[in-house]
Amino acid sequence: MKTFESGNTVLLVLEIGEDVNESLEKLSEQYGNKFATISGIGACDLVSLNFYDIKTKKYYEKVLEEDVELISLMGNLTLKDGKPFAHIHGTFGDDKYQTWSGHVSKAIVSVTAEIVVTFTDMQVSRELNEDVGIYLIP
Repeated sequence: MKTFESGNTVLLVLEIGEDVNESLEKLSEQYGNKFATISGIGACDLVSLNFYDIKTKKYYEKVLEEDVELISLMGNLTLKDGKPFAHIHGTFGDDKYQTWSGHVSKAIVSVTAEIVVTFTDMQVSRELNEDVGIYLIP
């Protein structure tokens, strides 16, 4: 994990084998757990995508175990139960130009990931919303 800073913006460059979520949460700790927005691109070879079904209040998982391009990554950093939480969504594509997208719970880098993180002065915590069954920004 390499970082490059300019003001409140950090370029996070991940290397082979690093997990995007874990790296973002580690970066959040290093920068005082401030609210941040995230965007990025790269390549991965193990990805776990999730879709939340509001009716059943369950996440459904799709695991990609192949080389895929990280076409678009976007989201934010907040706190959940007092710990850094990377809430990210992504779109991934294969060599047949097929794409998958959803909530990213794991993404292991296969070549690189180049992620821009813009921090703010806010500290934002998520709380469990009983009506929908997930942690939301109140």
